[in-house]
Amino acid sequence: MSLFSSAPGSLPSAGAKTVVSHIGAGATLAGDLSVPGLLELSGHADGRLSADEIVIEDGGSAVGEIRAASVAIRGHFEGAIFGGDVRLSSSAKVVGEIIYQALTIESGAEVNASCARQKAPKENSDPI
Repeated sequence: MSLFSSAPGSLPSAGAKTVVSHIGAGATLAGDLSVPGLLELSGHADGRLSADEIVIEDGGSAVGEIRAASVAIRGHFEGAIFGGDVRLSSSAKVVGEIIYQALTIESGAEVNASCARQKAPKENSDPI
């Protein structure tokens, strides 16, 4: 199992519809949430979030931990991000730790975080 995906084989197959979960503006979530597909957060979450792809929208916020193959932060996040492709937009405010395979930070993003690159697991590699 990858460090970043919520479950083995959880990505949709070609031609399959992507499942989208949305926590709307004004909504608050406290606790752990694991969903397949895309999780869009426009409200606020405290806890652990896990999905194939997570987007914290402008105006959205979260405190805790994020695990996803793809992470996009446009709003505020405080905690630990474990992501494959992590993108921080110019409106992002991030405090904490970022573990990533690919990291993009747009000019204007406010980042006060330690960042460490995690290499992608090799396909069909022999165990050491």
